[in-house]
Amino acid sequence: MIYRILVIDDEKSLSHSLCEGLGDLGYQTQSASNAAEAVKQMAAFKPHIALLDLRLGKDNGLELLPELKKIDSDLVAFMMTAYGDVKTAVAAIKAGAFDYLHKPFEFDELDILIQKGIDHLKAMNRLTLYEDEKLHRGKYMIGEHELLKAVMHRVEVVAPSERTTVLIQGETGTGKELVAEAIHRLSPRSALPFVKINCGAIPQNLMESELFGFEKNAFTGAAARKKGLLELADGGTVFLDEIGELPLELQSKLLRFLEDRKFKRVGGLEDLEVDVRVLAATNRDLKQAIEEKYFREDLYYRLHVFPIQLPPLRQRGEDILLLTRFFFENEAKKHQRPVPELTEEAKRCMLTYQWPGNVRELKNVVERTILLYPQQRLEPIHLPPEISKLRLVEGEEIQNKAANNYEVLLARLTSGVFSLEEEVGFMERQYIEVALALSNQQISKAADLLGISRFALKRKLEKG
Repeated sequence: MIYRILVIDDEKSLSHSLCEGLGDLGYQTQSASNAAEAVKQMAAFKPHIALLDLRLGKDNGLELLPELKKIDSDLVAFMMTAYGDVKTAVAAIKAGAFDYLHKPFEFDELDILIQKGIDHLKAMNRLTLYEDEKLHRGKYMIGEHELLKAVMHRVEVVAPSERTTVLIQGETGTGKELVAEAIHRLSPRSALPFVKINCGAIPQNLMESELFGFEKNAFTGAAARKKGLLELADGGTVFLDEIGELPLELQSKLLRFLEDRKFKRVGGLEDLEVDVRVLAATNRDLKQAIEEKYFREDLYYRLHVFPIQLPPLRQRGEDILLLTRFFFENEAKKHQRPVPELTEEAKRCMLTYQWPGNVRELKNVVERTILLYPQQRLEPIHLPPEISKLRLVEGEEIQNKAANNYEVLLARLTSGVFSLEEEVGFMERQYIEVALALSNQQISKAADLLGISRFALKRKLEKG
């Protein structure tokens, strides 16, 4: 990671030399010579570290520092001055400075202090992650729907039973890995390894050696003995993701392992025994795979000790909006943007979409939307066309097929939250946004497309 450093000093020569020297050390730098410039740079440059002079002409560094910390409370600030005394140093620390530098100082001294500041930032990040993990412990899935509560209940029931094998089933993107991690975290094995093995991602010719390991000279290139993932997970939990993709020839070896927790390394003669709990997951219909001879029936029943079926997102109702809000808050924080709000029409679009990619698709949609549209109020037009049901016809006319559908109109009218004024306003905003997009934001051309005067369009835009 490249750290950004803001130098705030009214001595232009010193400021320039500091930026040059810090740039040579691999940091990104910017400078400011007064309080107003510093505040602007805080917003535009988003520094991790600030070198702040105590006296900035008419401005005072001690008074400026709290303002900078209001913009970014994590800012690591070093106060610099040629007029230092103990009283001033104490005042700087109270104002939020991380440390204090007396001018003139050696560049090596500054480098050491900056490294300490970076270590502090890393420590604070680790603490934040730890606090977040504590806060969300047990809240491994977001939602209030009864189907999800049933899943959570099953997780809490099976987690303490540290040897029970669990088969987690559900469509792609429903959160199977999250459930597996929660079972491990809530189990007596939580302090021991949690090893994830994606059975569909490892090439078939490498899968056996990855799972069971190999002995020296077991095959060409095996220059030394290697432990397999099952052996490395001893005492902990093994999560076999996409178990339905495991090759048939390996299914019999996995079955034997599940029966007695013993295996042989590739090329080995000795039985090895490990104490691991096995969790498996799949988005495939294993019963159909058994009928088609792609999956062993005896392995299925060995895995199917405690099944957990995850519901698709489309069946979870208002959880869609809860998750949308959760992801918006996370992405807004990550990109330092305000948390957007969906209009009622946009919410209806989110609720009626089928979400074939489930929670993973929803998360991707939110991330893409917040990057493309920094607005605080999001309309259906800001959503992907497959969700908003909006499309451009021959690059000009916008049609909403759903709006022309009698059943959809009937559902809206009887929803209890229908507002004709809001509906008309929504359609008007849609046409204005498309007209502006087609005219490259030129108001006169957009007004011509809309059949209104330039001044009328300006009034509508000002009105919002």
